[in-house]
Amino acid sequence: MDHRQLAFLCALARERHFGRAARACHVTQPTLSARLRQLEEELATPLIRRGHRFEGFTTEGERVLAHARRILGEFEALRGDLAPHAPLVGRLTLGVIPTALNALTALLPSLRAAHPGLVLRVRELATPMLAQGLEDGGLDLGIGYLDAPAMAGFAHRRLFDEHPALVASPEHFALPEAPQWAQLAEYPLCLLTPEMHQRHLLEARLAAHGLSLLPVLETDATAALGEWLLAGLGVSILPEQFIRRYWLQEGDGTSALVARRLPDAGDRVGLLWRQGMPRGKRLQAVLDLWQAAS
Repeated sequence: MDHRQLAFLCALARERHFGRAARACHVTQPTLSARLRQLEEELATPLIRRGHRFEGFTTEGERVLAHARRILGEFEALRGDLAPHAPLVGRLTLGVIPTALNALTALLPSLRAAHPGLVLRVRELATPMLAQGLEDGGLDLGIGYLDAPAMAGFAHRRLFDEHPALVASPEHFALPEAPQWAQLAEYPLCLLTPEMHQRHLLEARLAAHGLSLLPVLETDATAALGEWLLAGLGVSILPEQFIRRYWLQEGDGTSALVARRLPDAGDRVGLLWRQGMPRGKRLQAVLDLWQAAS
């Protein structure tokens, strides 16, 4: 077994296609397929489910893939640490919860200016998938809810607090300046779906106020939710930062969406990474840069 075989396995997981994985690794498809079969022979177990095309990984293949990602991550970190004064290069994979994308956007210019050779791959993920990606090595760093049960045990650094707000289009709904939770029953609600952690937080707040509300529309896509609010299909309860993704001001200077903060404490959001893992030069540089910016 060598690191190239592990890189081929990770490329196949990423591309979900033998030909595309081979091109990404700059080898022919027969070479990639042969090296992966060699890996299966060395481990004495099938790793890949094959038909006429790639069909996924076996249970054993998923376990090997998780180890492969960790090994390759540590190998890249080692190469960087052995050249401490060299510019940062390579890829850093970052997962981010949907409602924190705006915060990430605010941090990117300083990162790009300080490390132009670093490629940042960003994945928008719900909290369970963010935790899974950090655990299995598919992500180097995450931005998520620090107090979510799925994030217990990860190292973290707080970035900001996310405050719940009533969000709507002012063309369709006149929101009070200081809304109360009991007033939510007056509006048609468009919400994220129940499996989203932000919805879990909302349900807990509603229960604390003795409320149980039935939405008229639900989605797991924040982009769709924003479009529904702009169209006047309802109002939502979302972090204040959410509306910055949806054209704070139109050409005539009016707000496309407005947010009115609800009376409740915020939820801690921050950077997350695997506890106990050595910090490579790229990860440490990003942590240091964002610490200075906060």
